[in-house]
Amino acid sequence: MKKKLILLGGLAMLCGHVLTSCKKTTTDTTQTTTTPTGGGTTTPVTNKGMIVESLTGSITVSEILAFKTYMQTVAAPTDNDQNVWVFGNPGKAIEACGLMYEATGDIAILDRMIYYCDAALSGRNDLASVTNGGQRKLWTGSIEPVWPSSDAATIPAGAGVEQGDVLSHMVFCAKLILQKPAIWNTAVGIGDAKGYGATYKARALKYIEQADYVNDVWILPRFVRASDNKLYFPGAPNTYKPNDAAPWNQLFMVTNSMIRLVQCHLILNDAPTRVTKYDAIVQANVDWFKANLTTVTSKLGTACYNWKYAIGGSVEDTNHAAYDAEGFWLAYNSGRYNVSLDDIKPMANTYFDIVLTTVTNGIYAGKVDATTGTGNADGDNYVRDEYYYLADIRKDKYTTAANININAKKIASSPQITGRLLWLKNKRFLAGDHD
Repeated sequence: MKKKLILLGGLAMLCGHVLTSCKKTTTDTTQTTTTPTGGGTTTPVTNKGMIVESLTGSITVSEILAFKTYMQTVAAPTDNDQNVWVFGNPGKAIEACGLMYEATGDIAILDRMIYYCDAALSGRNDLASVTNGGQRKLWTGSIEPVWPSSDAATIPAGAGVEQGDVLSHMVFCAKLILQKPAIWNTAVGIGDAKGYGATYKARALKYIEQADYVNDVWILPRFVRASDNKLYFPGAPNTYKPNDAAPWNQLFMVTNSMIRLVQCHLILNDAPTRVTKYDAIVQANVDWFKANLTTVTSKLGTACYNWKYAIGGSVEDTNHAAYDAEGFWLAYNSGRYNVSLDDIKPMANTYFDIVLTTVTNGIYAGKVDATTGTGNADGDNYVRDEYYYLADIRKDKYTTAANININAKKIASSPQITGRLLWLKNKRFLAGDHD
């Protein structure tokens, strides 16, 4: 029997603490939980913020209401510095809203997603005013259509291939709109204060247009190697990893955006040349990643992978590997880029059978080879939100991943974790998965 929704109060402002790198979120809220047993049939409960009432069944009315209520307290940032829309919570809020809308069809959640996407687009360096952190010259010597990866004091400003992640967030919103023709001609619920399109379809087309523009002006001419479509950083005057291959996590940020753009253009049945170009880039980079995975065997006897942070780099840490998992899953789920279940399952095995089975003082392994280091490799006591895609592959580990975050008290105040968990719960329910 499900427990009644507990009234929400004292909700924390998530954007008060913005990540400026890939480091883990530290925001938390006190919770009371009952750990599900026997496949997740007992009800986990929180005493404020977002809730997960059960780990089986469809998303409940109370779970939806708690999510929507909490997201109303999560404001968009006032500037776009230091990859706030990439590694920061605002970008993750967009993804959380997208997955929850995909699962529920609740238009208010889509409207909140649009609120964040509008804020992200208007915060782009070439569109934002000086007082709002825009109009900064990049290492190219020009004011570029990017979200600077450096802080306001850094001159010239930095930016690279991670810009693809912001595009991916906005295009996810566009894709969700385009998949629902019934709302295309309906006025957007939050209005059109920024002039991005009064109807849902018009707004979707704006996001697609602007994502294509950033690709044309920033990503394609500077980071896609013409000889093989692989993602590399340019040389001088760029000072960040000049002439190096893009790290896998950043590479996937570009492919994620292009996968979603392809899906949008296919729905619209337009831009066949662009679709062909994006497909070729995604395929080349996904194949490149696959070619650099080394097969290993876990202590449990399952086939796993070992891989580096980048070509010539050290063993991948579980912080950046979360983005690798997301990107590999999006390629797999698209059905377009020759990523089979046999290709992605060893990645899921790596996380569940190596990382999560290696625990030191309550911390899971910080690298994909079961070791732990410092900084980004210092390990977590929770499951990062992107890894829920791997729980879609290792269906037997869904409850494990969910309970780790329940016990780590991540449900109440982490939209990215709660949104993905509820999305996967609903996906499993629709597929009849209860193991």
